[in-house]
Amino acid sequence: MIKKANVGVGIFGEEGSAAAQAADYAIGQFRFLHTLLFVHGSWSYERISIMVLYIFYKTAIVAMVMFFFGFFSAFSGQQLFNGWIYTFYGAVFTACPIIVVAVLDQGLNAKALENMPKAYRSLISRGQLFGSRIFFRWIMSAIVHTAIIFFTIFWCLDSNGITFRDGKIHGLWLTSTTIYTVVVLMVSFRLTFDMASITWIHHFFFWGTIAVFILFMIGLNLLPTFNPDLYFVMFAMWDNPQVWLTSILAGCLPLLLDLGIKGVKIELFPSYMDLLRERSKFDVSGFEKHETFRFAARHQRAQEKKHKEGVNKFKTKLNEATFRRSKDTTSEDQMDLVVNTLLRWRDLTGAILDATEEAGESLDYDKGPGEHKSVH
Repeated sequence: MIKKANVGVGIFGEEGSAAAQAADYAIGQFRFLHTLLFVHGSWSYERISIMVLYIFYKTAIVAMVMFFFGFFSAFSGQQLFNGWIYTFYGAVFTACPIIVVAVLDQGLNAKALENMPKAYRSLISRGQLFGSRIFFRWIMSAIVHTAIIFFTIFWCLDSNGITFRDGKIHGLWLTSTTIYTVVVLMVSFRLTFDMASITWIHHFFFWGTIAVFILFMIGLNLLPTFNPDLYFVMFAMWDNPQVWLTSILAGCLPLLLDLGIKGVKIELFPSYMDLLRERSKFDVSGFEKHETFRFAARHQRAQEKKHKEGVNKFKTKLNEATFRRSKDTTSEDQMDLVVNTLLRWRDLTGAILDATEEAGESLDYDKGPGEHKSVH
């Protein structure tokens, strides 16, 4: 059974440890299964869902940038990004934050998940975190974000409209490096929208990855013989005010768009997990002070209304069944009832008469032979 199941759980017991050795998870007592399923199961499902969706998202963004650039390069094979920075995009610059989220993120605290099994059911059965609809939404989000970043930077940093202080115009590598920098930073900050818990470890790897990216870019810009295409490009970017304004605009627009969509979703269509997260952030006694907790009251009223409707519907069906049963009783059924009553009465009276006769015979037997004389 353990090998056939999707996830096998074995228990160490007096029968031996064979089942525990063949299982995916081994526990010492059966009561640990509750925590394993509702707490660690919920955490693992959320972590894996975010990790898979985010990896496809960040990969789709850098691929779509190359696709959009193909329309301007006539699909000639000209590379938009430098080979070195393109290689380290998924392996270094955007890897550590999602690894930390996939290992340490906690949607709700353990106490709330243990006391509310409905939270686990809402995550698994209703497809709130992963599914074809959610996956399609992330891919469409990647396409929209890529279009905003690419066309904003590509058109704002027109090579015919920007000149540096020495009178020179910039080239393709300055535009491509600006696009690449904005993509890396935007993708990293986009992940923070799906972090349910942020600790010092999250901060360390998040800001540490950005610092590694900046240091790596500076190192490539200082090596003219190793990577001549990016020589002094970063310093030229930082010295140009239009690059700064374009980067801020192109990086903030996708984030503001996603932040607005997420806010509208929580405001108008909160899920059960959203309500539980709100409750876990504040004290129950302070619900009146926080406007966002009107969702919980509205949700509770909706559940009570639904329960009352179910009870009333059940009572209505029960009354209809009782009325139908009383109405369908015919005269034949009434006659059968009378006959059965008479037959039971006959059997009862017969039993009484038989018992009386047996009692009389026993009395005659006790009187003896001299007492059986008849008087005429």
